[in-house]
Amino acid sequence: MNSPVPLVPSLEQVRAQFPALSRPTAFLDNAGGSHLPRCVIDAMARYMTEHYVQLGGDYTESLAAGANVAGAHDLVKLLLNAHGAGEVVLGQSTTALCHLLASCYAQAPRPDRNEIVVCTAGHEANIGTWMKLAERGWVVREWRAERDPAQNHTWRILPRSLRPLLSERTRLVTFPHVSNILGEIVDAAEVATLAHSVGARVVCDGVAYVPHRAPDVQRLGVDWYVYSTYKVYGPHGAALFGTREAFAELEGPNHSFIPRERVPYKFELGGVNHESCAAINGLWEYLCFLGGEASLPTRTPSTLSRDRAIIERAFGLMERRELVTQSMLIDWLCSRRDIEIVGPRVSGPSRVPTFSFVVPGRSSRDLATRANRQGLAIRYGHFYSKRLVESIGLEADDGVVRVSMVHYTSPGEIERLIAWLERSPD
Repeated sequence: MNSPVPLVPSLEQVRAQFPALSRPTAFLDNAGGSHLPRCVIDAMARYMTEHYVQLGGDYTESLAAGANVAGAHDLVKLLLNAHGAGEVVLGQSTTALCHLLASCYAQAPRPDRNEIVVCTAGHEANIGTWMKLAERGWVVREWRAERDPAQNHTWRILPRSLRPLLSERTRLVTFPHVSNILGEIVDAAEVATLAHSVGARVVCDGVAYVPHRAPDVQRLGVDWYVYSTYKVYGPHGAALFGTREAFAELEGPNHSFIPRERVPYKFELGGVNHESCAAINGLWEYLCFLGGEASLPTRTPSTLSRDRAIIERAFGLMERRELVTQSMLIDWLCSRRDIEIVGPRVSGPSRVPTFSFVVPGRSSRDLATRANRQGLAIRYGHFYSKRLVESIGLEADDGVVRVSMVHYTSPGEIERLIAWLERSPD
């Protein structure tokens, strides 16, 4: 960047980093995938131009390609605070990585621990693949969302409801860090503590959490943590963290001649997407921008001076910006008697700015489609949380209206949405 990076970039300076935000559309479907800052786009293009070669050679371009892949793993580990705790596997999607993990567990039977607790209030990526283990003799116990009388009968995922489902036969507990419908942050550390008390491991789906906060897998105490990079200002891909102990219990599915201890390579079938790795590395420059630091884009990814404190400052700024817009929307939604919020009716640090609601007597499809015609990019449906939507009593295909913001969402866009909702015809 030519000019000095401001200590705290303004919203206008942040939005200027995203080419897509120059369009008139108000992008309020960010839980489905975020936009890319220019530095991420440029990093991918630069790799494709300069280092698009195979790994393993001793020539300059191949060494740079290897550093690119290693750097992407390193940045994800820094984002998750995973250094020293375990390894990171990169893959096509969160769904694919969960299927990979379930397949590995299916190949490593433990007759004394053949039970799995699956939270059915999350995305199907971390549900369906585990439910299929019942076909292989596993006992699957469902951990469901429920109405909490202490919170105005709001639908919630309550860790206390997990305890009765656990036993000395429980091997795994799978759950979302945040439901992509409810928006509330689940106490992952408490879930991990409960599971570990009976010797079980946990698989935490962080897809709806990581776009807003930088998770600390060591503080959370989770065994497995997965998220989608394309929802965190990066390429269409995903990452899976696992502790050393959790990886040691499984054998990866990559070629038989690859040693079992070659993690993550043993779990990365055919290798990783190199251009996606370049885009992941490009995110560092944007995080430096948000964190008030000058980035080092001319140095190779493996030699960048990367500091977790920069990530924490960057995501701290994201959270502060999001609190403004989420308060605007939730305050308005709570003021309406004709709108039912699905999830906590509160703003603040206990949730992320993903809001679902229904208007009794009106089709969610119709409402969202009308908004789309006005350049308001919102969505309707079950968002692959079909089991949760149906358990709430809604028709899955129509589902809920969902509005999801991130740190680059402007107050003006929320004002525009509210103004349209107020005048929207019945």
